[in-house]
Order: sequence, then C-alpha cells, then structure tokens
Amino acid sequence: MANFIEDRRSSAKINIRGANHKRDVKFPLCLALRYGNQVPLECADFLLNTTTGKLFVETDNPLPVGSKVLLHFYIPPEIKLLSEVKGHVIGKRNLGSSSRGNYIKINDFLHRKLHRLEDYLSEKQHLVDKRI
Repeated sequence: MANFIEDRRSSAKINIRGANHKRDVKFPLCLALRYGNQVPLECADFLLNTTTGKLFVETDNPLPVGSKVLLHFYIPPEIKLLSEVKGHVIGKRNLGSSSRGNYIKINDFLHRKLHRLEDYLSEKQHLVDKRI
C-alpha cells in the first residue's frame, strides 16, 4: 500500500512505498474539512500519511490545536464520497515561508478505511464495487 497521498488543486498523487516515483490518480480528489457546523475548507490541498493516519491540510486560517474535525474525501463535482473519518488538530503552522495549515490526527484510524481509499485511488476497486 501507499505511504502518502498528496493532493494539490484536486490533482492527487500516490507515493508508493519502496518506489522512487509518484503515480497520478486519474480522477479528481477533494477533501472537505468540517469544523462544528462550518465547512471552512473544501477541496483543500493536503498530504496524508496512510501508515500513521496523520495529515497536513493547507489553510490560510489554521484551526486551534485540539479542535475536532470531520474529514470527507470525495470525487467532485458529484460529491461521490470515498471516505469519512473523524480527527483532531494536533498542531498548526502559520509562520514563515512554508505552507500554512493544520496537522490532523485521524481519531477513528482504521487501516481498512485508508486501504479502501488507496484502492479507489489506485483503481484496484471501483465505486460500484462498494458493498451496501
């Protein structure tokens, strides 16, 4: 399985473990971040470590540490949901020349949820393959 999923402007890439290349995902991917009743970020750029269940989400207005969030990974524009996970902010970066944003730890971190997301992105599983 992949170690990282990187998304910039809805163009995702998968970093394959042990390989020295990135593989493009053939369809757009978006992340919506819900904070309380607000959705301050839609289609935010992110870097997800699928091994640890941590991600960095770019934003001009980082949320406070400890904030509880709900993450939706989806395919736009029809908003076909690929995965929904809960998380909390474990850090923020808002100074310097680097990208500003939040570090988030997925609370209900289950390898099967992230493996299923990787399978969709790697085209090993299709949306119609999902069991109800």
